[in-house]
Order: sequence, then structure tokens, then C-alpha cells
Amino acid sequence: MHKIRISNNGAEPPLKIDLVEYIAQRTPSLFVPRVGELLEAAYYSAFQHAETFEEPERNRVLGSLRHYRQNEALRTAANAAGLVATSPHTNPKGERYSVVAAQDIRFTRTSVPFKNNLPRPALHRDAIAALNARLEPVNMSLFGPDQAYPSDGLGCLIVTVNPPRTENQSLPAAILVGVPHTNLRGWHLLEPLSTILAAQNPAEQIDVPDLAWAKLKKQLGDAEG
Repeated sequence: MHKIRISNNGAEPPLKIDLVEYIAQRTPSLFVPRVGELLEAAYYSAFQHAETFEEPERNRVLGSLRHYRQNEALRTAANAAGLVATSPHTNPKGERYSVVAAQDIRFTRTSVPFKNNLPRPALHRDAIAALNARLEPVNMSLFGPDQAYPSDGLGCLIVTVNPPRTENQSLPAAILVGVPHTNLRGWHLLEPLSTILAAQNPAEQIDVPDLAWAKLKKQLGDAEG
């Protein structure tokens, strides 16, 4: 059984390394590139549709179109990779959201502003984040040995980063995979999809479009600090 370590030692956090490997090993290799392609296509399609509206309605319509088209894209990518995708009702009812199961991992999606990498609170995202409680031990000695936690599921968010309003709105600034804290106020892991792709294809060179990830990561970090 694969175990996720929790440690306070080392320059490269072992938890981050383990989470990348955990996701890479349990997710079909087709899913990650496909979800990236389809989310970008959904984003562009939403932009094109929103442009048919007059200016007073355009921004509000754009956000809704992005949301629904990306939810559909997530399920389509899952189906293409042979995964189970569902669209439960929110509680209270009124909306639907998409959930993808890859072995014991549960994926859903969210969007965040360019200068704030934290998802908005929602009961369905709380439920996904709750799967990560074992990554947040209450009592852990700073000088004790690494602690091993058995596999008991993992909650992941596919995160679309919206571009600044002053920039082109037809494509996302970045598409990331995140493992949120249970309170949704931080991340155990937040990395580009290419990080998972690289872990799944260690001997190959992964060509990923330049989405200014280094600049984005710095700005998101500044916003958190």
C-alpha cells in the first residue's frame, strides 16, 4: 500500500513529492492532458459565446458560461480516460457540480482569481477537502521521525486561474492541480498539470504552453503573504 509521509525535514517537502507521485500513479495518463485541453477549449468557447452579449451583461454571462462549460469538460475528460464522472446536486439543491473518481482520489474543479489562489467556500468543496484531514495531524513532534499515514482517499481540485481583467479573457492564466487544506485556506499541493504529467512520463520531455507559471506563482504567493 502506498503511504503518504508527513515530515518537517528536508529542503524539498516530502509531502509534496509523495502527493505528486500518489496522484500520478492513481490517475490514468490520458486524463491529465485531456482535462487540460478540454478546460482550455471550454474557456475559449465560453469567451466566444459571451462576446455575443452586449457589454452590460457580458461579464456576468462570461463567469457562468466558464463554470458550466468547464464542469462539462471535466466529465468529458474523465469519460475519455475511462473514469467515473458524476454530477451531484448541491445542498441545498439549485446547482450541480462535477466529481471524478480515480481509484481513491476524488477530483472536482474550481476557478480562482489571478491574485488569490484560494477557492470560495462551498459545501461540496468542503466535502472534497475533508478527505485530506489525515494530512493535517493535530500533534506532531518537530523532532520526531516521519509519520506514515495509510491510504484513505485524497481530495483534489482542478484549479483554473482566471486572467487579470486587463488581459486576454479567452484562455486561463494557468490550470493547476491542488490538494486543499480541510478549511480551504491553503494547499498541501498546488502545481501545474505539467508536474503530474512529468511524474507519469519521467523519461519524456513534456512540452507545455508557456502560461507564465513562474510569474503567476510569485504573484499568488505575494497575495497569500
